[in-house]
Amino acid sequence: MKKTKKGHSEDFFGDYRDFWWNESFLKLLARRLGLENCHSLLDVGCGQCHWSKLLVNYLGTSEIEPTRVCGVDSDRKWVKGTPALRAYFADKGVEFELKKANADALPYPDDTFDLVTCQTLLIHVPQPKEVLAEMKRVLKPGGTILCVEPNNLVQSLTRSSISSNDPIDEVLDHVKYALLFERGKKKLGQGDNSLGDLVPGMLAQAGFENIDVRLSDKAIAMYPPYDTPEQRATMQQWRTADRWTTDEFSDYDYFKTLGPESLAFYEEYLRKYAHLSERTERYIHAQKYHAAGGAMMYVVSGTKRADS
Repeated sequence: MKKTKKGHSEDFFGDYRDFWWNESFLKLLARRLGLENCHSLLDVGCGQCHWSKLLVNYLGTSEIEPTRVCGVDSDRKWVKGTPALRAYFADKGVEFELKKANADALPYPDDTFDLVTCQTLLIHVPQPKEVLAEMKRVLKPGGTILCVEPNNLVQSLTRSSISSNDPIDEVLDHVKYALLFERGKKKLGQGDNSLGDLVPGMLAQAGFENIDVRLSDKAIAMYPPYDTPEQRATMQQWRTADRWTTDEFSDYDYFKTLGPESLAFYEEYLRKYAHLSERTERYIHAQKYHAAGGAMMYVVSGTKRADS
């Protein structure tokens, strides 16, 4: 199977990523975390800074300490930035820079930032504890870490008007596929797609205090006539997103690494359920598709001890 260079969630999700958050949730989160007291932010695995573009609106301003946003990504494609991205922060009077670096070797001194954050990064790294240690290192004592990571396995059990009466064996096939995909991806050192469940414990092990866990309240409900901007972006993502691939591995490799039995299941699964995307299209065209569109996205925060 030919590999492509789609290995970053920026590529995979496209414009759909612009609709991941409710503004009211972010306002409440900012108030709970006291983001008005933060003047410097590091977005690790930033892509095109979708996450930091949202958070910058809640950072504090000071004549003494200018507001500063920094982004780090290992993909050179994203750290070039765009004129529009740089203009976005410039228009807000915010100092902004992008750097190419790996998440486990951040190019900043100790105790640099008031807020260090990531969104769907830890699920793609082989050693998330090492990344969290680096995030802690560059965080100021008393500063806030904020990690947004999902449990993606849940999606294999969510229902729609199409799947609500599927045979139990078919539902179990979808769950098995998702489980094997995650196990193979993890075995090849590509991360854990449902790591969000484990992040609070990892923060505790890393020595963070005041650990809080919340769930994003965002759901993109799909129902006729599918004409809201977020519904249109969702359908576009469904239609154009390829199976997950990186420069080195594809989903085929994830199953292959688990052995012949898992690879045979993968190949049979593709044959057996090749019609699913076409079935969804037919139901949408007939105005009969609907689903609540929920997901499980953990929003995990903690503080670095003041004496660290």
